Amino acid sequence: MDQLDVRLLGPLEVTGPGGVLRLAGTRQRSLLALLALRAPSVLPAARLIDALWGTEPPPTALRTLHSHIARVRSALAAIGLPEVLVTTSAGYALRIDPSHVDVTRFERAPSPRAALSLWRGDPLTDCAVSEWASAEITRLHEARLAAEEALARQEIGRGACGTAAAQLERLVVSHPLREHFWELLADAQLRDGRRADALSTVRRARTVLVEELGVDPGPGLRAVEAEALACPPPDAGTGLVGRQRETQDVVRLLETSRLVTLTGPAGCGKSRLAQHVTPSSRVVDLTSASCVEDAVAAAFAITTRELSTLGDTLVLLDNCEHLRAECAAFTEAHPRLRVLATSREPLAVQGETVYPLPPLAVPDPDVSRSLAELAAYDAVRLFLDRAAHTYTDADASAIAQLCAALDGLPLALELAAARTSVLTPAQVVRRQRDRFGLLEPLRAAIAWSHDLLTPPERALFADLAVCAGGFPADLVEALGSSLDALTGLVAKSLVRVSRVAGETRFSMLETVQAFATEQQSSAHARAADFFLCLAERAEADPTGTLLNELRVEHANLQRTMEWFRSAGDADKVLRLVVALTRYWHRTGNYGEGRRWLAVALRGSGPLRGKALASAAALALLECDYAEAVRYARDGLETDPSLAGRLHRLLGSVARERGHYEAALHHYQEAARASNPMNAAYARQLAGATSWLAGDLAVAEADLQASLKSLRELGDRRGATSSLAYLGAVAWYRGDVTRARGMLDEALDTFGELEFKEGIAWALNLLGVVEHGTGNPRAARPLLERSLTLHRELGDRWREASVLEALARSTGRRELLREAAAIRSRIGAPVPIVERDLARSG
Repeated sequence: MDQLDVRLLGPLEVTGPGGVLRLAGTRQRSLLALLALRAPSVLPAARLIDALWGTEPPPTALRTLHSHIARVRSALAAIGLPEVLVTTSAGYALRIDPSHVDVTRFERAPSPRAALSLWRGDPLTDCAVSEWASAEITRLHEARLAAEEALARQEIGRGACGTAAAQLERLVVSHPLREHFWELLADAQLRDGRRADALSTVRRARTVLVEELGVDPGPGLRAVEAEALACPPPDAGTGLVGRQRETQDVVRLLETSRLVTLTGPAGCGKSRLAQHVTPSSRVVDLTSASCVEDAVAAAFAITTRELSTLGDTLVLLDNCEHLRAECAAFTEAHPRLRVLATSREPLAVQGETVYPLPPLAVPDPDVSRSLAELAAYDAVRLFLDRAAHTYTDADASAIAQLCAALDGLPLALELAAARTSVLTPAQVVRRQRDRFGLLEPLRAAIAWSHDLLTPPERALFADLAVCAGGFPADLVEALGSSLDALTGLVAKSLVRVSRVAGETRFSMLETVQAFATEQQSSAHARAADFFLCLAERAEADPTGTLLNELRVEHANLQRTMEWFRSAGDADKVLRLVVALTRYWHRTGNYGEGRRWLAVALRGSGPLRGKALASAAALALLECDYAEAVRYARDGLETDPSLAGRLHRLLGSVARERGHYEAALHHYQEAARASNPMNAAYARQLAGATSWLAGDLAVAEADLQASLKSLRELGDRRGATSSLAYLGAVAWYRGDVTRARGMLDEALDTFGELEFKEGIAWALNLLGVVEHGTGNPRAARPLLERSLTLHRELGDRWREASVLEALARSTGRRELLREAAAIRSRIGAPVPIVERDLARSG
């Protein structure tokens, strides 16, 4: 039992001596979770039935419970735990030490940090949320928040105020009505020397508390505000030197204006000020983007269709200058979003508040001053704060000349300060003046930094200019360089290091990259091949894990596409778009995929047929039936070997549009043109079409045949889809027991296979069954979860059916109107088999 580990603080995970438990059905997971929470206590069957089905269990609840118990016991035995789930005369129990459950370890943890390290997400997130689960989730969430607060107080107490503030920024966004979090955040910021941020936090808290609760801040928050007002402005040594007035101005403007745009020359610090003012907002760097909506969606890890759900959210659109028109259109299309933008010129949107950001104040180099007197100027303070040495009045004149020559641009000042480890300020001035003069201070600062590089560093510096949106360390070796050269560039402040999704990534500042681009690197082809191979490896990965990891390389994939296109390499353009089709499907970025495919299909190559099939598939997924048909027919002419796949696509278009005879014709053509696997799928889809048309006997025959074939071929996912269709047919033929058994099994298997589309569909069908058997309370959560998943997938055809089912279950007629609008928009009628139900709703 030492190897037993039950984890409930996130998705259910159970590990035993034989590996990780594989358990798919939501009720089986709920059953195991409840037994683990109460272990080693015995729970009677009646208690478990109440927990799994609520106050109105179906007549078959006891028999189904026994089935679930058997499946859970079998799954536990498969990982070496055959004796854990026991049956007694009083009920069922997990005979385990409670310390093997992470909830118990959380409650007994020696410190808040140790307790919080056990959390992996929302508790019981993959279990059916009934009354008992809701109570447990609430209790655990409250315990977690108490631990978060204790950890923040601990961090502040030991002086780690910056760390505490970052943690608390997340908490006030997630829990804006908890005044203690606001108080702790303002206190941490004040102790960290961020007076303006502390005052801004108090103002934000006051707005939330008054608007949402109708109460003023309590004495704790008011005390922090009074202390902040009594403190002098912060001096050098903080993350942002100077800019106190600008910080307060921008905070004030954001309180009254929905769109604030910071303007100014490159290198003046627009991005840094924007991120300093809004540390908890989502940053969308548009430097290398070609579509604003795609970039914002990627930053929030959602699809473009879900942008409208963001609501009253503050978004930082950074580096807008090359996409001004798109940024303007985006802000107008999403009026509920609040936007802070940085750009070299205004966006020219009605209601926009423009705030020009000047360079830092610099001294007159012709006026003699002591170093202490020069420190009154923000540019000098920034240079001194970042420099490697402590200086005296003997250096004052050179420092004044340097700051003036660099026009007070923060980026140039920081790069100059970085060189003081090997040069005096006077030497920096001479190098800057001799080579470039005073008219190009920013380029000069980068140029002499470049001159100090070793040959390998210099070569890599030029090569890295081909990247967009950062790059992984693996790319360096693909470019023929070394990690030593990369380390040198990081040390010399020409490459930045960050952590993205737990992985180390590297990037260049915009102006540094612009200079690197001038060095005429020949690395474009090597970098493009690297990212093409990355995409092809991800596409070939049967687990799909690598597809998710492509998100972080989104900008580089875009640049790769542009490189192949500009180089006229049609074959590699086609290879790339074909490799990315599963990625677009998985992430729901159907629109982006279709745009790239349209570009790729302007050329030709051996993969053109597959690219046409991919374009047809994505168009079908977006319910753009006319385009799906056009691409599929072009594909048939281009590559007849794809006839099976393309006739299935054409059949699916016809099926969704209610043209059932035409759909059956295409599936017959697909079966004739295809191998046994494709023929089995064609038979499956023909059965699905007959079901939708209301021809249930024919549907069952075709689906049984496809189920048999797909099982013989070892295609578990395909066989499970046939099983789910058969469950639907059984339901519409009035065989409730058979329908429920098949659909439960389908949901279990889809969950085990992590097939999102199948899970969404099985939940839909089970929700229909629950409602049809007089259990709307059980139907609603199933249908709501199904609706969420279908919307994430972008399947509007099935979304309409789920909305209609949910309307029947909840009595909300506005859902019927929403479904009707979707059907009208995509040109897809209510399937014949669902029409009587739809009318009854």
